[in-house]
Amino acid sequence: MKRLRRLDLPLVLAIWIASAVALASLTTRVADWFVMTDELLYERLAISIHRFGSLLPHVHHQVVPNLNQLYPVLLSVPFRSDSVRQSLHDAHVLNAFLMTSAAVPAYLLARRVTETRWAPWIVATLSVTLPWIALASFLVTEVVAYPIFLWVIMVCQQALVRPSARNDALALAGFALAVLARTQFVVFAAALALAIAGHALTTSNRGGRLAKLRAAARSHVVLLGGYAVVALVALILIVAGHSPLGSYSQTTEGQILPANILQSAAAHLAVLALASGILPLLIGGAWLVSNLLRASTPERHAFAWLSTTMVIVLTLEVASFNIRFGGGIVRERYLFYLVPLLLVALFAAFTDVRLPRWSLLVPLIVLTVGFLEAPILVYEKYNVDTPAAVLNNWLISALSTAGAVRGFLIVATFVVALLYVEGAVLLGQQRIAVMLTVLLLVALPSETAYAFKRLFAVNGTSGLPMTLDQSVVFGWVDRVITPNSETMIIPYPLLRTDYWADVAYWWDLEFWNRSVTRQGGTPGVFEDTPRGSFPKIALSFDRKTGRANVDFDSYVTQAVGDTRFHIAGKQFTVQRDATVVFPERPWRADWITTGLYVDGWTVPGRTARIRVFPRPRRATPELRTLNVFLVAPEAVKPRSVRFRSNTGTASAEVSGATAQQRLTVCVTPGRPADVTLNAEGSSRISGSSATPLTVVTPRKVGVLVQRIELVDEAGPACRPS
Repeated sequence: MKRLRRLDLPLVLAIWIASAVALASLTTRVADWFVMTDELLYERLAISIHRFGSLLPHVHHQVVPNLNQLYPVLLSVPFRSDSVRQSLHDAHVLNAFLMTSAAVPAYLLARRVTETRWAPWIVATLSVTLPWIALASFLVTEVVAYPIFLWVIMVCQQALVRPSARNDALALAGFALAVLARTQFVVFAAALALAIAGHALTTSNRGGRLAKLRAAARSHVVLLGGYAVVALVALILIVAGHSPLGSYSQTTEGQILPANILQSAAAHLAVLALASGILPLLIGGAWLVSNLLRASTPERHAFAWLSTTMVIVLTLEVASFNIRFGGGIVRERYLFYLVPLLLVALFAAFTDVRLPRWSLLVPLIVLTVGFLEAPILVYEKYNVDTPAAVLNNWLISALSTAGAVRGFLIVATFVVALLYVEGAVLLGQQRIAVMLTVLLLVALPSETAYAFKRLFAVNGTSGLPMTLDQSVVFGWVDRVITPNSETMIIPYPLLRTDYWADVAYWWDLEFWNRSVTRQGGTPGVFEDTPRGSFPKIALSFDRKTGRANVDFDSYVTQAVGDTRFHIAGKQFTVQRDATVVFPERPWRADWITTGLYVDGWTVPGRTARIRVFPRPRRATPELRTLNVFLVAPEAVKPRSVRFRSNTGTASAEVSGATAQQRLTVCVTPGRPADVTLNAEGSSRISGSSATPLTVVTPRKVGVLVQRIELVDEAGPACRPS
């Protein structure tokens, strides 16, 4: 590689800074979350680093198996602020600078491979104007994984071209950094090993294949030793019952190579090619193929092998994951890292004395199969998993059907290949290169601008504009108890008719309040967060004393309408149907219920009970008063509900309008008392909003217990009947 001139480094840094400032002007317009629960996880990890002073991944006061810790460590800098709103703004600025820093390694890599003065500047510019750059608008690991990927490619390239103990050690360090940036980069180890073998077998050195492989192994003893150590550590973890992949352990479940993986891999590459302008994968891919056996320089030969193995290994990994866990949808979000490699290959082709011809057949076949297999789906809003889908709206509107779109893309790909070959022959390689470069410099930034337009034009995942600050609405817990205090949230449905709206409420409450440090309740119910990444404390209460199984120096934020239990303590405020309570120590419940569905509906034919516990240190029996609010299903006749306690009986007729029933119960010291509830009749309604599975399972219910209030003031002495 030619030495850098005096102004080269300042100029490439200028590209980085200029693109970062431009990108930050867009990312800072985003004032809300979009990708759940990814953004919530990385925000919590970042806050925990500042709160606990530890680089280990903590969520809800527990260490979680998260390997993607590099981004939370960097994110902890803006999240040192007490204001989540300000932290989010600063994080979006940081994202812009982190992601656009990919321009630097892209430039240096292009310098090595193309050996020209002009091509690296184009590669650097295009690498930070791709449509996937819009991911910098969100708290996701791709932000830091993108530049890290390119830096590690550079290190691996160096290890291939100039084998040495030092370069092997740098490659191993790069692998570790890549995995800390994004766990999926464990494939770097396989890609480099395959590249070393392929590179060795295709060198001009004399000797048989086995001799060449042995020579390559001797040249990379340090690398092989590192592989052995990592394999041993992984084996020890597996034997000990732990997964080396942490929270991504599920990716090893099932059939890793599904039957249709090749078709899916082709579809992923086709979608990637479409969003990157076809040319990088078509011409760049052809150049990679043609340089596997023979290249003009060692740098180009090594790059061809390293890029080809990385394209194959990473594409198969992503396709396998999406088939098994992603519903078969093409999610090129996990694959876009390859585009700068294809851009480098494209400009290497433009500057090569040999013109790719027959090697064009390989990408042509891949793209033909890929466009036939790829789903041409239209999404209402910007889709983070497949940013390339922003083009589908325009394609479908112009060509009407998905079949017509597929046919158009296949024909267009062949036409582009033919025009490139004929243009290079008739006009010359340099002229056609200039024309195609100008086309890319116009097309890719325009596509990126359209992606941002879609992002801001359509409401986000929360159903609200992405530019609308929600901290004013949901950050009330921090304002009540201060950001440096701690509270446990206890998720519970507020609407009961919209599962995802209820889930999003508790996502918002945790996201916008630094003080939320724990989550309690029944694990797997009313949460919709990965349990391994978001530990939940299983709350239970002694049925004789009401004593809780846990006790923390912490506030509790609980739904006013939670009919399962209520934590005893001083109530500070009620906002948006939730209340903040400072619990009495040790923690206990005022009351608990049994015999109800978890979301408060009565079960036909079953008696529901409200168990009221005595106040601590009470020496005589005490009359406690309950207010119970009930409602019947819509469009049914009023239903009779009977109540019984040790002070008497009561009944109520409950209709579609909320009914309030005032009840009393005599509670004796050391002995709780029950109020029973029986509702007549039953109706078939939608399922319980406890989980996504139960919500779609219809059930029979009686009436809904909307809320239970225990009057706080001390009652008179009493005698149970």
